[in-house]
Amino acid sequence: MAGKIIADQLQNTTVGTLDTKWIIEGSAKSWCRFSQAGSHSFVDSWNYSSITDESVGVSVLNLTNSMTSSNYAIWTHDWSYGNGWSDSMSTNGYKCRRRNESAAYLDVTVVWSSVIGDIA
Repeated sequence: MAGKIIADQLQNTTVGTLDTKWIIEGSAKSWCRFSQAGSHSFVDSWNYSSITDESVGVSVLNLTNSMTSSNYAIWTHDWSYGNGWSDSMSTNGYKCRRRNESAAYLDVTVVWSSVIGDIA
């Protein structure tokens, strides 16, 4: 049996009321933990269709559900030196780059990434 709930607000008897736009607009639209080393694969993820090893220290992350535009926020961090960034954003995904303190690209064992924005 399929159904849907339509609500503009959620209410809790002890905490109060929350407008549902905060849940829809303020929630992560994707998250993942992946490794660039070895098999270059997701350890766990949500809303990612694939990951591609473009070169040493550069991963292409592809989203299952596209974003409405390329103007979304990306949070990325790793177990390494924390010297990295994400760029080349499109509605379907983005690149994640990692490098060491000498600015040399490297494959990192553990990387986390998340996207916040509007899904198409």
